[in-house]
Amino acid sequence: MIRECRKDKMKIMAEKILIITGGTVDYEWAKDWLSGKIYDYCIAADSGLVHADKLGIRVDYILGDYDSVNERLLDTYKKDTQTVTYPPEKNYTDTHLAVITALKHHPAAIDILGATGTRYDHALTNIFIMKQALEAGTECCIYDKYNKIYLLNGNKTIKKADQYGKYISFVPMTEEVVLTLKGLKYPLNGYILRQGLSICQSNEIKEETAEILIEKGIVAAIESRD
Repeated sequence: MIRECRKDKMKIMAEKILIITGGTVDYEWAKDWLSGKIYDYCIAADSGLVHADKLGIRVDYILGDYDSVNERLLDTYKKDTQTVTYPPEKNYTDTHLAVITALKHHPAAIDILGATGTRYDHALTNIFIMKQALEAGTECCIYDKYNKIYLLNGNKTIKKADQYGKYISFVPMTEEVVLTLKGLKYPLNGYILRQGLSICQSNEIKEETAEILIEKGIVAAIESRD
């Protein structure tokens, strides 16, 4: 699942990076979802190391204050894994630090597990954190058992066969977004989607492909399944 990479202090080139952080992970789902996927590098953010260990994923880089990690488990990984320790009182969350670290590789894509769960403050912050990847030109997605979440500021085509779930919703991340939707049950043409409006919830792809065209602004796209 993780390709062999050189671990000489972040000098590796990684096309695709997996970040595992400390939110909720459904292990049965995650094992199935990860099956067949190939990553060049894996970063565990704090208690994301616990998830990685239970999923049997080889970790290349660990960061955090480790207040939620068993010391024995951490010592086991420290033996052959690059480890960076931060103080509990810091300006950035562990997930944010993991994304910053991943972007140093200039990857084409970053997938994040464990970024959602019972802590809505962390989940919302993690969605906004993906803006740094968007600005860097890196595709970044948060996955859990029911959702695939990513940010868009341009055009995207989605094949119905590749859709993560039945529904797709668009939430404005900027004050307003100029949005065109084609191939969906509820199409739009140059619609000005403002924050606080719910018109773009629970849409569905009806054609073989859907086109999302954004002339202005940023949206969070959420592909969901119940």
